[in-house]
Amino acid sequence: MEIEDRFSKHIQWTDSAGDAGEKIEWEKVEVRNLNITGQNLSCMLIVESKMNHSILTNNDMSDGYFLGTSFDASNLSESILSKTVFNYGSFKHTSLKKCLCIKASFDDADLSYADLSGADLQRASFRGANLSYANFSHANLKGAVLDGALLYKTRFADAKGVEEWIVQNDIHTAAYRKKPQEWTEDGE
Repeated sequence: MEIEDRFSKHIQWTDSAGDAGEKIEWEKVEVRNLNITGQNLSCMLIVESKMNHSILTNNDMSDGYFLGTSFDASNLSESILSKTVFNYGSFKHTSLKKCLCIKASFDDADLSYADLSGADLQRASFRGANLSYANFSHANLKGAVLDGALLYKTRFADAKGVEEWIVQNDIHTAAYRKKPQEWTEDGE
């Protein structure tokens, strides 16, 4: 079955509340240059797969499970990713601009050079994630967890909730109270 047909069947499945179509449940699949926008792709289960160089803008991908899946150099801007698990995934050079990611989990993921500017990341988790050179400008990080995250040259200009994170999370308070070169608000 063609990849596009599988996504069409998943959209039928979500639109019919499971009465028609078929839910996507994949493991170790490689899909490149996928172009799907403005669709309900919620509840997908895609594990240890590659969806690199894809355009997935303005989609509802909430409540999904993408353990170990790579979205490198993809565009997921303005998508709904709330309550979705992306643990151990890769988002290198990926655009997540203005995404709604409330309670999303990016634990141990690689988001180096990712653009999360303007994203709503309230209560999202980035435990152990590589956030080097990531852009969180104008993002809402209230209640976000960044324990053990790598923050080399990460940009937080005008981000909300950053000051809460520095003060309330003891594991980072001592290390980042003086805002060393690796952690700056303007990325310079």
